[in-house]
Amino acid sequence: MSNVKKLSRVIPAFTATLLVSLAIAGGASADTTEDKIAGALTTPPPVEMNIMNVNPMNSYLIDAVSSIRKTSSGMDISGNTYANQKASSIGVDFFLQRWTGSVWVEVASSSGSTANSNSYYGTKSFSAIEGYYYRGKTIHFATVNGKTETQVMYTESLLMGN
Repeated sequence: MSNVKKLSRVIPAFTATLLVSLAIAGGASADTTEDKIAGALTTPPPVEMNIMNVNPMNSYLIDAVSSIRKTSSGMDISGNTYANQKASSIGVDFFLQRWTGSVWVEVASSSGSTANSNSYYGTKSFSAIEGYYYRGKTIHFATVNGKTETQVMYTESLLMGN
């Protein structure tokens, strides 16, 4: 059998396996649309696959990390951005998103950056309303020789309160 025929059979089989795996992973949540956690004003957001990898096509933006943590009055979102060389500007745009029960909406934003560095670390604090689920969206960026590369990341979701 030729390599072309083998490849034409392997690719569909691999694709089907991948789709089944994603369907199983996407349905792994025990939550249903009627389930509410005590103190929550909405149903929990769906479990999402969050692949935290930087675009391999980037030339110098090599790593990005974001996280969220609950505080007594809201949420802190942290972001780290790394370049493989000194960037004229490197940083993070931070967005706090709230779950409405059906979609994520941006409710606050901030940004932080530094110049002439190959890394940036920052944390921004946001107010949050008890009973809602929140997550962070971060856009990491680095500018080298006038070219800006970006990477969007999402944190896990947290319920404010309890």
